[in-house]
Amino acid sequence: MKTSFLRALALALCAVMIFALAACASPSPATPGGNNTQAPPSSGEPVTLTFWHIWGSGDPTSEAVKKVVDDFNALDNNITIRVETFENDPYKDKIRVDIPGGTGPDIFSSWGGGESKPYVDNGNVLALDSYLDSATMNRMLGGALANTTYDGKVYGLTFGLAASGFYCNNRLFAENDIKIPATWEELLSAIEGFQAVGITPISTTVKERWVIGMLFDALVLRSVGIDGVMTALTEGGEAFAHPGFKLAAEKLAELVSLGAFNADANAISRDDAEIPVQLGEVPMYYMGSWAAGMLASDETVDQGDFTYIPFPTIPGGSGAATEFMGGAVDCVMVNSNTENPDAAAEFVKYFAENVAREGYLVGSYMPVWQVGSIDESEINPIMVSIKQATASATGFVMWFDTFLGPDLAAIYQDAMEELLAGQITPDDFVEAVKLIEP
Repeated sequence: MKTSFLRALALALCAVMIFALAACASPSPATPGGNNTQAPPSSGEPVTLTFWHIWGSGDPTSEAVKKVVDDFNALDNNITIRVETFENDPYKDKIRVDIPGGTGPDIFSSWGGGESKPYVDNGNVLALDSYLDSATMNRMLGGALANTTYDGKVYGLTFGLAASGFYCNNRLFAENDIKIPATWEELLSAIEGFQAVGITPISTTVKERWVIGMLFDALVLRSVGIDGVMTALTEGGEAFAHPGFKLAAEKLAELVSLGAFNADANAISRDDAEIPVQLGEVPMYYMGSWAAGMLASDETVDQGDFTYIPFPTIPGGSGAATEFMGGAVDCVMVNSNTENPDAAAEFVKYFAENVAREGYLVGSYMPVWQVGSIDESEINPIMVSIKQATASATGFVMWFDTFLGPDLAAIYQDAMEELLAGQITPDDFVEAVKLIEP
């Protein structure tokens, strides 16, 4: 059953998401004036709902989320949302205990694919189909629900399409007469060039493994190709014997040997890894498209002066430049234990649709809902460059840890971390990930 689900998800990711991306290029208003969401009807008796999520660090995404929640709370509908925020990794650990344990909130942020499948299988989240009328469905773009639909039912609403890539500080590249890389060879040359002048080339964290994992996922995609990756993620075992997995492991080891990453990567958080990027001290940062907002904020020294580049293709690899890690993954879900499912569903719909717009305006996501008429000149130019770079995408793959879910992802991440530390060889890495059996 799980393998069948993953195969269906793979097909959805490879095909349906491309329509979503194309549709993002020309948003059109669903109602006059571009106001896509009607105020939820009054629920009668006052209701307070708890909402847990990860967008509380004060970056542009957090500001967009706060605005939408505040706007909802200002409506005359007798529903009040009480928010509690968490950091990414502690949050995942918390909801993995509290949601199945019956002590979680009414509404919570999550991720599609394998990350939320245990909640669906255990009956912990509410199916939303009965709340999604034709008018609501028509305001969503193709593929918006691909990663949150399980056995034909919708359990979460997404709001934005994301894609990961390198963010390159234009000033640092220019001052050091180093070319912004478009190929693997140029990436290695840039790393060597910055090392030669005493500048750490890439800031990352291994402590929060999903961060360095995003970079490695892209390296694997370029080495293996989307078909081989999907086969491995859905079938496991010997499918990881594809020569591209060893090639990716060799290339990651090569980056380590060149000193590509900060020396304290094992000890610092994602927030810590972003500090030298914002201070203009590190020239490259690999992250999802939501980082575009942070890099265009007032807190960033070289505000907005960054070039987004997809991960370069790999010599000898099977992956194409038009294949991306990402998709519509982040979502909001309703706890099946909530005492107010109707009110919770109304908020989730309002939230997803409005964050689609606000998140795009601040430069965090490409929307997967119709967002009305928007002056593109007002959009973060880094986000515009991401949209342009992904406009010809031929496929998206969800980040591996999210696709596989926590238990299987741990096998992959353990092997990656040991490879980074030089504790195992590329051949050992391949043997380790063969233990992944979806």
